Amino acid sequence: MKKLTILFFLLLLIAGAKANDGVFYASGNQLIPVTETDISVRKEVLTINRVGDRLEVTVYYEFFNPTKPKDLLVGFEAEPPYDSYVDMAEVFPNHPHISNFTVTINGDRLGYEVAHVLYDDEDYRKLDYFKNGQFSDLSREQCIKTMNEYEGMGYPFYYVYHFNAHFREGLNIVQHTYDFEISNSVAEEYRFTYILTAANRWANHQIDDFTLNIDMGERESFCMDQSFFSSVDEWTFKGKGRVTPSGKWERQSEPMFHVQKGSISFHKDNFHPDGELNISKPIVLYLLPCGFAGCGATEILDLVKQTMCDLAPLKDDDLKDELDADQRRIMKNIPFAYRGRVFKNEKLRRFFESTDWYVPDPDYVDDMSTMSETERGWIYYWSE
Repeated sequence: MKKLTILFFLLLLIAGAKANDGVFYASGNQLIPVTETDISVRKEVLTINRVGDRLEVTVYYEFFNPTKPKDLLVGFEAEPPYDSYVDMAEVFPNHPHISNFTVTINGDRLGYEVAHVLYDDEDYRKLDYFKNGQFSDLSREQCIKTMNEYEGMGYPFYYVYHFNAHFREGLNIVQHTYDFEISNSVAEEYRFTYILTAANRWANHQIDDFTLNIDMGERESFCMDQSFFSSVDEWTFKGKGRVTPSGKWERQSEPMFHVQKGSISFHKDNFHPDGELNISKPIVLYLLPCGFAGCGATEILDLVKQTMCDLAPLKDDDLKDELDADQRRIMKNIPFAYRGRVFKNEKLRRFFESTDWYVPDPDYVDDMSTMSETERGWIYYWSE
């Protein structure tokens, strides 16, 4: 009963962060030393690229070993998925939503093992899984038994990917990659969590030189918790885009990044993270305070001003009948505005310049052949 109470609390936390009914796949973290070490993190470059419904995570590390060469047990912790049950063969031994996991140190590819560990009854975030030189690893049968005890309320074990790394004296280069299926919920198109604070477990309790690169795709608006940075001014656009400070939406208090094309980058020296990386994209209708059915043209057009949104939910005959000719013309031109078209029409120019996301691009030339079928259908729909 005690375990059920702890798990129910965990599910409440997940629900609070991701609304009701969702698919929470996992969150990964920085590589960590499983045992005490005097090795420090001199440099890290964390790169996150979205490819369809997956994220490709690539991490470049420079570790410094101040003493003679040594072997160190290193780990990567992944939270369990929170979605509909699948066959045990799909969740054991590897995490079902993490793939292409690789680690290379000084040019040598390392093998790895996966341990399945219970979180602490009193604190579900506490994983005390390495004692007397070995992992407390659940067997397949123990995993099934434990899952049955939780009566279908989730997966009660964490995945710990671990490997032995040989650190030579001085500088060591480690490269780590994995692919990750993006989580979603009724309120969010996607959410990705990366545990930055795990970096504080190394000897220097920080990352001396940290860079984070994020590419979520072109013509994309997404939110990020302001948990590890103090100002949106610390971010750089590598391409074209803008950022809306927090507090813009009643239901969204995080800064919203609007990327027309390219990526964003964050850099900090002596980085001691005290918060985690959380990237999310709210579902456009969830942002409306009145709900789509109860909103009129003014609310819809205001929504269009705030975020580069998925166009499909706004392709609605009732809405189309409510908009006047100028408003329908605005809707028709959204795909062009997303690409930075410079508008000669004064009404269109004034409207799009009032948005949070529009960045004029004098070099852009209209070319509908480069648009998706959805976008072309949108333009034809609003042209009628």
